[in-house]
Amino acid sequence: MELPGSAPRGTGSAIIGTTERQANRDDGLLGRNQLISQINLLRNPGLKFGEKFLVVVNIADTKRYEEIIALFGYEFADHLLSVRFDDLKPLIPDTPVYHVGFWSVGFIFTPGRNEHYSAFLEKLGTELGKPTICRGIPVPFKPGIGVCDLKKGLGSAADLLQSTFLAGQLSGRSTAIWSECYYEAEKDHRRAFSIIADVAPSLAAINDFELFYQARMHLPSGRFTGAEALLRWRHPTLGMISPNEFIPLVETTGLMNELTHWVLSRAIAQAVLWQKSGIFLRVAANISVKNVEEHDFVDRVEALLTHHGLAPKYLELEFSETRSFGDIDTIKGKLVALRKLGVGIAIDDFGIGPNSLANVGAIPAGIINIDGSLIAGLRDNLRSQAVVKAMIALAHDLQMEVVGKSVEFDAVLQRLASWSCDYGQGYLLCRPMQAAEFMEWCQKHCGPSF
Repeated sequence: MELPGSAPRGTGSAIIGTTERQANRDDGLLGRNQLISQINLLRNPGLKFGEKFLVVVNIADTKRYEEIIALFGYEFADHLLSVRFDDLKPLIPDTPVYHVGFWSVGFIFTPGRNEHYSAFLEKLGTELGKPTICRGIPVPFKPGIGVCDLKKGLGSAADLLQSTFLAGQLSGRSTAIWSECYYEAEKDHRRAFSIIADVAPSLAAINDFELFYQARMHLPSGRFTGAEALLRWRHPTLGMISPNEFIPLVETTGLMNELTHWVLSRAIAQAVLWQKSGIFLRVAANISVKNVEEHDFVDRVEALLTHHGLAPKYLELEFSETRSFGDIDTIKGKLVALRKLGVGIAIDDFGIGPNSLANVGAIPAGIINIDGSLIAGLRDNLRSQAVVKAMIALAHDLQMEVVGKSVEFDAVLQRLASWSCDYGQGYLLCRPMQAAEFMEWCQKHCGPSF
């Protein structure tokens, strides 16, 4: 299959908006389900490696499309995508093309004799990477191209298509002209999809999600005055899943609101049960930056506190500083409102994000939790010692309290105390426990506080 030379591009004449194009299918392009049927048809026992390839081309990415809308308006943006689709057709003549996304198309590529698929993809990417001329205006694009040998894909045709689409996204966000999809990527996609799909059913189940609790010591007094609620998920088929895996996935969906509500409701209720037993601990719960951006988040937190009858000073909300802060002004306003309510605000994972120092000055938090990776180096790493000591001093200059997390050795605890660190937390002091076991532990180790 030959690609044309450097012929003038951007001569497409279609003016139908992309949304209409997909709805009406009057652009000559087929649909996603038809491509899946074609993949299933081609994946027969006689198929050889390197014989048939699925190619997905992401004509444009969301950010670029939104930039064009902001500059030129919706009509120009839709017309531009129409031109991009028309530019693709002569590059793959006599090849059926299928819509697989808003601005993504797929097709089956069959290499010619003595032709390697990589050479074809390099030419395709080079052509589509040239500025597109739309209504006399040259608009530069970075296309994303994903490819997969149909013989390599062992999952379903739908999984294979999705994985190839993701490979195209990876290509579009990097300097690579194209990215290849492998079976492991398909498996990762299926796992991610399973995780996201099962969040809502697990929230409705009795024991899938559970909060464990780990006590926090006030170092100057040596008393336990708080506890962090740690979310655990026993997935019905995948087993125990780390929050580091499922939280970033949930944050990409509308389920983060429900998950955070579940966590806060149970953490607050647990703090009330402690108080009824004479144990007054501030409970710290993790939230997402996306939660803070929700317009009614402060009202919902206040409603939960009122419903359960917990004074706001016994709740602390932690969010990771490694996450993007998005609309910083909105977030600052919400955090100020929460602090005025009496709720504690903590920056979690402090010290490992790209903007730690900028964030600590800009975010109206009262506490920083120094990341465990830095605390772990306090035994024998002079650089870690200097960094943590400086962080504690900086936080105190900003009228903030400091928590040293992941404390596992007495020497580390003593060093933190000598630097006037306010709190310590880790396996040396208390391992994470289920609610009932933690209650028994507290009755032996915790006294009244606050």
